Amino acid sequence: MTTTPRLLIITDLDGTLLDRDSYSFEPAKPALDLIRLKGIPLIFSSSKTRREIERYREKLENDHPFVSENGGAIFVPKDYFSFPFPYDRELEEYFVLELGTFYLRIIEVLESIKKETGIGIKGFSDLSEEELASLCGLSLEEAAFAKKREYDEAFMIEGGEKEAEIVRKKIEGKGMNYVWGGKFHHILGKNDKGKAVEILKGLYSKEFSSILTIAVGDALNDLPMLERVDHAFFLKGKGDVSLDVLPPIKNLTTINETGPQAWNGAILSVLRESEIRSGG
Repeated sequence: MTTTPRLLIITDLDGTLLDRDSYSFEPAKPALDLIRLKGIPLIFSSSKTRREIERYREKLENDHPFVSENGGAIFVPKDYFSFPFPYDRELEEYFVLELGTFYLRIIEVLESIKKETGIGIKGFSDLSEEELASLCGLSLEEAAFAKKREYDEAFMIEGGEKEAEIVRKKIEGKGMNYVWGGKFHHILGKNDKGKAVEILKGLYSKEFSSILTIAVGDALNDLPMLERVDHAFFLKGKGDVSLDVLPPIKNLTTINETGPQAWNGAILSVLRESEIRSGG
């Protein structure tokens, strides 16, 4: 007897499930409702902080593991899996698996790059809550949560591609990772969303006899995640990432739209196909 694989959906937030400007997920409600009805784990994997992601977990009544700050850490609710597994620390209701470099070290490195290059760099740590709220269209409370960073610094660069390339090379020369998240540049340790997804796949594979993984992203920092799943969706808006820079990824579907409406269509197509395969 063939066992139907347990479906897992892993998703970025900004520009995918959430509108890039309004942060609304309303157009994705049909897919979200169906996911909840079918009991499918919906795993958030974002550059957002733990506190930011928790807000959306509350709004969406989501109680599944999640990945913060570009793979900096995996937060697994206690008692979620039926077996013990290694973790780095306990935090309130979570077991935390830490993949990233601590924030203070990241800030030290970015400060040294500012001095060495003379390029104007402004990170979230340099902005007040009011400035960040105005820049990103957030409430003051949301801006405060966005500043509670643990493993990743989001920043802006004065200048264009030349300056960004200089900063990228400096970051990598100091043994850290640089990624572009769609709105901001990011400096982080040797973690990425793909490494976090690989660990979660291992945990879910132990819990279920067979899994089928789907991931949705819209920016270059999502590529490591998209490379490690069975089927990937890349939501590409006008003027966004050129398809020329995308590496060959198996079972990748590119959609020339972004945001929750495109996310909704992609997920509904997956769920319909899953029903057909299972004879449901």
